[in-house]
Amino acid sequence: MATALDAVATPDGLRLGARWALRSVADAPSERSRRPGRTYVVRSAEGGPELLVDLHRVPDHPVRACYPFGAQDVVVGLVLPGPDPAENGPGLAARLLRDLVPALFTLSPRCRRVVAAPDEDDTATQLALEAGGFLRTGEADLPGGTVVLFAVEPPAVAGLSTALDDMPH
Repeated sequence: MATALDAVATPDGLRLGARWALRSVADAPSERSRRPGRTYVVRSAEGGPELLVDLHRVPDHPVRACYPFGAQDVVVGLVLPGPDPAENGPGLAARLLRDLVPALFTLSPRCRRVVAAPDEDDTATQLALEAGGFLRTGEADLPGGTVVLFAVEPPAVAGLSTALDDMPH
């Protein structure tokens, strides 16, 4: 079965619809990963600044030490446009995330979670993640510094009860 990262390994694997122009850039190892992920330059079809989106499988990323991950879980990294408020980086990124996350779950039905781990002082990315549907789940110390963990789950997983009385016995 193809995974989300397998699907985005080809330039035409990830589709976000007509609202986004997506261009894959050359694979390069990330400072936070053991193996290369996939980086995309994304621009709204309406114009505006470009965003960078990095995708990694959790098993290949240091965030793997932060929670009991599934083999198909994906880490999303965002690089917002410059600090100019007129560029509205967090708002643009939130719109992108609302389209990107369902696309990742569609490409990889066995993905249980899409996570993000921005630096603790990167408040713009944290705001974008929250506005894009991610929930803040905690903080963690990774080799590159302290990060804030965010996650989003597909509706089928998020809707499962975690009450002890509802667990199979």
